[in-house]
Amino acid sequence: MLKQLVLAAALAAAAIPAAAQASPLPAYPFVHVNAEASRYTTPNIGALDFVIAAPDPDPAQARATVETRIAEVRALLQEQGVPLEDLETRDVRREPGRNRAGEATAQELRVSVHLIVRDLSKWRAVVEPLLDKPNLVDFATSFDIVEREQFEADLMADALRDARRRAEIIAKGAKRKLGAVTAVTPAGVKNVGATIGLVRADIGFTRVKAASNVDSRNFLSVDAIKLVQPVDVVFRLE
Repeated sequence: MLKQLVLAAALAAAAIPAAAQASPLPAYPFVHVNAEASRYTTPNIGALDFVIAAPDPDPAQARATVETRIAEVRALLQEQGVPLEDLETRDVRREPGRNRAGEATAQELRVSVHLIVRDLSKWRAVVEPLLDKPNLVDFATSFDIVEREQFEADLMADALRDARRRAEIIAKGAKRKLGAVTAVTPAGVKNVGATIGLVRADIGFTRVKAASNVDSRNFLSVDAIKLVQPVDVVFRLE
């Protein structure tokens, strides 16, 4: 039975015209370009993530500590007029603690907290008191814009214009006319350069490790964010 299936598959493949089978290159003259557009903008929404860590060996006391800190955070939000529904606690677990030297200590109760601040004029008033509270560790911040969808649409239009400009330069140099777009993707096409032999040997990737000694006061600033939109486009050459 297995041999019959293999034979049937082979016959089916042989019946497919060569032009219809997969090819690493388009069957027409083309130019492939990549481009990107970027813009800096001022964020108008922020998020703060942190962990409430209670190192008490007594589970009941540890839970009481966590509940006290959550109550204090909620009181702070009410004082600043931040909606309590923008506060989320999750992922309650017990795990080994860590001292300042990074050494393992006794188990502690840990709860992850995610807070959205929709009015960044209140950012400092909300974040600064939290930085000084006991049991609150592992702070992280992120910022965004509410109008991201429209912003990304504008970036895409900019990136496509830049891609056409680049392709027109190449087409002119090759004494060809730039034709229609035949393929486009909003991000880098994985391995497309290697597939058609267009990757330089000296191209590589570098991983950057974040600094571990960031001053907690840096969490108080709201900086401009840079949004980048890459695009890969294939144009037909006439």
